[in-house]
Amino acid sequence: MIQRRWLWGMMAALLCLPTGQAAAQTPTPSPYRVVAYYHYYDIYPENGTRLVWDIPVETITHLHYANIGISEAGQCISVDEYADTEYLYPGDRPVERLRGNFKQLPTLRQRNPNLQIIMVVGGWDNSHTFSTVAASAEGRERFAESCIAFMQEYGFDGIEIDWRYPVEGGRAGNAVSDADSANLTLLIETLRGALDAASIDDDRRYLLTMQLPGVQAQYRHFEIENLHPLLDYLNLVSFGFEGSWSTMAAHIAPLYASTRDPRETEREAHSVDGAVRAYLNRGVPAQKIVVGVPFYGQAWQNVSPNDLFGLYQETGGIPNGTRAGGTLYYRDLAPFLASSDYVRYFDDLALVPWMYNARRGIAISYENPESIRNKAAYVRSMGLGGLMGWALSYDSQDHRLLNAMYAGLTLP
Repeated sequence: MIQRRWLWGMMAALLCLPTGQAAAQTPTPSPYRVVAYYHYYDIYPENGTRLVWDIPVETITHLHYANIGISEAGQCISVDEYADTEYLYPGDRPVERLRGNFKQLPTLRQRNPNLQIIMVVGGWDNSHTFSTVAASAEGRERFAESCIAFMQEYGFDGIEIDWRYPVEGGRAGNAVSDADSANLTLLIETLRGALDAASIDDDRRYLLTMQLPGVQAQYRHFEIENLHPLLDYLNLVSFGFEGSWSTMAAHIAPLYASTRDPRETEREAHSVDGAVRAYLNRGVPAQKIVVGVPFYGQAWQNVSPNDLFGLYQETGGIPNGTRAGGTLYYRDLAPFLASSDYVRYFDDLALVPWMYNARRGIAISYENPESIRNKAAYVRSMGLGGLMGWALSYDSQDHRLLNAMYAGLTLP
């Protein structure tokens, strides 16, 4: 049965973990990858004004900088030159050639010399030309050459490809083709070869990764068996199984399928464990799979109460006061967590939390330190490659979720 928990003071040890500058005093290397995403637009007030130097790199092994765009000519470009190269951080001078995030990113290695900083090419807003780029050998070679030059110029340690999505399912207006799946593999082959050549020239190892979906309707268009040998690791988007489109309120990132879920034919695929096993069954080595964790929640309204506190009930739209599509960043949840109107529960089968307001009929699926510790234990038990947090600016100011990732993968 669902366990009702008020959780006051839960995970006190985690909340006392050092963050940022304090953590630099006694960093403990993680035997697993602790991956976190930072967006170029995080510097802006509307996104919380989290600057590059605010990133707690002592608890991160791989920092992924999102996103780098693709020009109409098929070359890697900045999508916001002001944020990337012009923004004046305190102490910067306008006459400096390089300012902005790209000036600050390399300085993070002073606090964590082993930090790997990866540039993420594509994403939801910047995948419109992938299909065209990948369709010809000339386009693939031009793309690889430009991205590697971009990487070297700004001091990145590797490249991640985030194509959303080949064949179908991406943003309206994106170029798509039935040949996208095969062409994507050819694109990654070209990029891997060019990166290996650059690694020899520069006497160092450049990384190649991909962000890959955990939803079967999306990953079926990726030639996973052919892609994984070319990658150093892959970041599995093992969340977003539910969203604004959902007709039933359910967990956005359950670790395990629940027998309470009435969708008997779908519930296994709608879980972290189901997504991981699907990739393992496609031949991906366990050590290459980095499990994604959402630093955000999903809210629905007009959800009727039941024995499971609204869980697996029909939804009635998105409540006011949330972000687009009913999203709530973890840092947005503080007033909900403090309110007596919102009672918190923990699903002992799916191993994730749930929040419900019976008076207003609002249900919220989210992640918390306890569920992240469970996912870290799962990574360790399965011999997987680590955890990935999406994204840093969604977390609380004291990095509560990131600290839980780090502790779960590092501490005994």
